[in-house]
Amino acid sequence: MHHLNVPRFRWLAALAFMALLAVAIAPSMPSGSAEPPALRTAGTIEIAGSPDGIEPFMLYEAFPNLRFERPVWIGQPPDGTDYLWVAEQGGLIKVFKNERSVSKATVALDLRKKVARGHREEGLQCVAFHPDFKKNKTIYVTYSADSPRRLVLSRFETSGSRRRVRANTERELLRQRQPYGNHNGGCIAFGPDGKLYLSLGDGGSRGDPQGHAQNLDTWLGTILRLDVSDKTKVSAPDDNPFVGVQHTEPEIWAYGLQNPRRFSFDRLTGDLWVGDVGNVKFQEINLIEKGGNYGWNLLEGTETFKAGKALVDLREPLAVLGPDESQRITGGVVYRGRKLPGLIGAYVYGDAVAGSVWALRSDGKNVTENLLLGRGQGVSSFGEDRNGEIFLTTYAGKVLTLRPWSGHKPKGSFPRRLSDTGLFTDMTAMTPHPSLIEYSLNMPLWSDGAHKQRFVMLPGMEKIKVDKRGNFDFPVGTIFVKTFYLGEKERGPLPGSRLETRLFLRQQRGWVGYTYVWDDEQRDAHLLDKRLEQPREDLKDDEGNPVNWTFPSRADCMACHTEVAGRVLGFRLEQINRVHDYGGTKLNQLDVFNKLGMFEGKVTPKMKAWPDWEDPKANERVAVRAWLDSNCAMCHQPNGPGNALIDLRFETPIEETNMIDRRPGQWDLDIYKARLLVPGNHKRSLLHARMKLTSNPLGMPPIAYNVMDKKAMERIARWIDSLKPSK
Repeated sequence: MHHLNVPRFRWLAALAFMALLAVAIAPSMPSGSAEPPALRTAGTIEIAGSPDGIEPFMLYEAFPNLRFERPVWIGQPPDGTDYLWVAEQGGLIKVFKNERSVSKATVALDLRKKVARGHREEGLQCVAFHPDFKKNKTIYVTYSADSPRRLVLSRFETSGSRRRVRANTERELLRQRQPYGNHNGGCIAFGPDGKLYLSLGDGGSRGDPQGHAQNLDTWLGTILRLDVSDKTKVSAPDDNPFVGVQHTEPEIWAYGLQNPRRFSFDRLTGDLWVGDVGNVKFQEINLIEKGGNYGWNLLEGTETFKAGKALVDLREPLAVLGPDESQRITGGVVYRGRKLPGLIGAYVYGDAVAGSVWALRSDGKNVTENLLLGRGQGVSSFGEDRNGEIFLTTYAGKVLTLRPWSGHKPKGSFPRRLSDTGLFTDMTAMTPHPSLIEYSLNMPLWSDGAHKQRFVMLPGMEKIKVDKRGNFDFPVGTIFVKTFYLGEKERGPLPGSRLETRLFLRQQRGWVGYTYVWDDEQRDAHLLDKRLEQPREDLKDDEGNPVNWTFPSRADCMACHTEVAGRVLGFRLEQINRVHDYGGTKLNQLDVFNKLGMFEGKVTPKMKAWPDWEDPKANERVAVRAWLDSNCAMCHQPNGPGNALIDLRFETPIEETNMIDRRPGQWDLDIYKARLLVPGNHKRSLLHARMKLTSNPLGMPPIAYNVMDKKAMERIARWIDSLKPSK
């Protein structure tokens, strides 16, 4: 056992909390289902392959013995040595040997005392090696700083081995004030012309409220081109497009960008590729040209965002991705390596939330091909080694690379109808296949008031592995099935009662999610390829008006089923440790699952459990924390994709959630002295206020939240008001 040096009041608080939890875990009884299975039927259903035509490549860990803390950049210096450098967002730059078996990375530079992280996007941003690094041993670094909030570009010198950076050699070359914590940009790279290029976002918030991106009198919303030949300062090269033009910044190379967080140069052609993070609707890929205006905030993608006249003709993006494809684009690199001949010349890029990775080809003006390579790992950055081989970093701390697919090749085509999956033997009665095992949850995710029926199938007679902390590891071939119903009865057949059935599968490539939409006749459900917003007369807002039901795309599924949260969100020990009504027989699910031999090892009801959300006797403080975990913590926890640096996991003490009296990084919703959480005052607490904004870009959660959870809002308000104000 580890002995922690924790103040006495923390121990007392923890004991009190556990006492409350023990009282709260007596669950109420859910509505009845079929009798509990006496024997387990082997899982024989296989749903393999993909409807997306995924190319024959796979993502795998390049260095399985290494883990990093939010790595945001990777690269190799041009000095002939076989070492890779990784930058962690918190302020460390690390170096390690480019060998698969490597198990240790050494710290090259520690900037943690200088780097500020008040927002998820802030921190150490990027590294660039001088083209003559082998001789001058010079690197450039961008990072966020505070007091005032700003982005800094600095120059450093390395030691004799060129694998240690001398912190005392820092020379600050440029700084840019940042009005908000998001949209920093911050990418740097040397072009084939030997100039240093730097990207800057529009300054943050949402929609560029201060109009920076169309203003040539500021660096915000631009890409700069800098001459760094003078060791003490940067300057604008004479051939920059706005040199000598009045009321412009001469360092600007291109503008009209929102958040060009990652860019790269094609090492063969010199083309400058940018992934520009979008506002709400679209993400962009742009090929940057000298003096180009790329439209933001007059345009978002190819659609008008704000009325106005551009300074020059606008350049349309090369590619636009909708929210059902990408929610936060991560610009990539053009592949020029040798190991993957099928990708040579393709621009490989990804998504920071859903984790999709694509390979795009173009003729310079139009996209000729955009192939999905994989999905499931939130990509923070792309990089290359000296041979042009690609590496990807993920927010969860991994370094990935690509290789040709060598796994199982499924027979037949992916099922386009739910009936073709074989999961239900009778689609009218919704009779599950005998290998499907029903389960229920203590704290279900709010889904606009819909009821859900859940099943799990394990392949063959395989078991779920359980670690010492009660975390589950599911075998390849596991299938989760969840059907959504609207109406009083949880199970049809009622006309229009079945909305959708979602599948969450663990395939050889990893976890993937699919949505099947039920037809009006309730006879079958059909595979959905893109996000669908469908008006429903049986779904009302607070004023009684019909609202949309959101059917999620495959990217939407992976945006919530995050890597950092373990992918599977519902089937967790604290969720399934509850009494379930098996057609009048009330048993704890864990006892049933143990008898069925579902676990490798013993899992008992004495282990951790959350209270039942519907139990009126449940302790409200404990229930609220469990609700916040179930509904929010998949994004809002360390290394999660949520913008705010908060931790809403159930076990995190309230004083360590990073919410108490903390200023918002982006929006205050015009609330007087708004803070993320104000103990004793829910009206000033953005945690509560943003949950009230349904169908609103500023609302939380940001996907498929069209009807307010009134019960949760009332409970959360009481919980906040019950907290003692901080001194």
